[in-house]
Amino acid sequence: MNRKLLVLALALISVGAFSYQAKAEDNTKGISLEVGADLVTSYLWRGYNLGGLSIQPSITLDWNGLYLCGWANIGADSWLFQEFNPELDITIGYDNHGFMLDLTHLHYFYGDTYFQGLGDPNNAFSSSTMELHAGVSISEWADNVPLTIDWYTTVLGNDPVLTDEGEVVINANGNAKRAYSTYIQLGYDIELPLDIVLGLKIGFTPWRGAYSNYEAVWKDGNTVGFNNLQLRAEREFELGNLYINVWGEAMFNCYGVNKENIINTIGNNADQHLNGCIGVGVYFGNEW
Repeated sequence: MNRKLLVLALALISVGAFSYQAKAEDNTKGISLEVGADLVTSYLWRGYNLGGLSIQPSITLDWNGLYLCGWANIGADSWLFQEFNPELDITIGYDNHGFMLDLTHLHYFYGDTYFQGLGDPNNAFSSSTMELHAGVSISEWADNVPLTIDWYTTVLGNDPVLTDEGEVVINANGNAKRAYSTYIQLGYDIELPLDIVLGLKIGFTPWRGAYSNYEAVWKDGNTVGFNNLQLRAEREFELGNLYINVWGEAMFNCYGVNKENIINTIGNNADQHLNGCIGVGVYFGNEW
């Protein structure tokens, strides 16, 4: 299965590269294509460290705001390089006038087929989830307010409510109770000298779900569960249709943190709280 993922990811890049090189006389106006890959020292995602050294290829085809995107992660599960950590995500959505709405199918190659168990609420530990995302970019209306707001909710697949012992909670219908795990993120970009962009992100979860380790986030008088404070410095270089991004970022998951667990371990652990990475991305883009 790992070999199949690698072949599929390479095929995505090849198809994108071929399309990019093709002549555009017959293409409809409003089409754009972007294909490339990131190389990262760590796979960081919404407050969590999901892997070590990784290559993350992607291809995005857009037609007047309607887009289809394929994204993959190919790399080790940690800096120990003990296991392979493949992932393939497919997104379809619409982005225009500062508003974005999309649906993403996330799949981890743990043995299930790509869509297996996606619509079965009792298949609590399948390898797939489907996530609905809505976002808004304030800078589309106000250039001096580079603020973005994003809401992500898991709507299908592996997302049951778990007890403290890790058992699935069953509802009155006899099915696994769905958590609808939700992550909300605020982002703000600051332009620095030398064309460096400093991105600030704050992420939190509004209710009990995967982002709070299935604990009630309003308990003991606490407010919502903040689980991501992220700082990223990025510089983009443009050479015609070639774009190169270089960045470094630090990420702090403050949910459940204390003085004993603030420092991350070398292994892959979802309970890590302090992480960082550096990365470089190379992309080709064209419009017709």
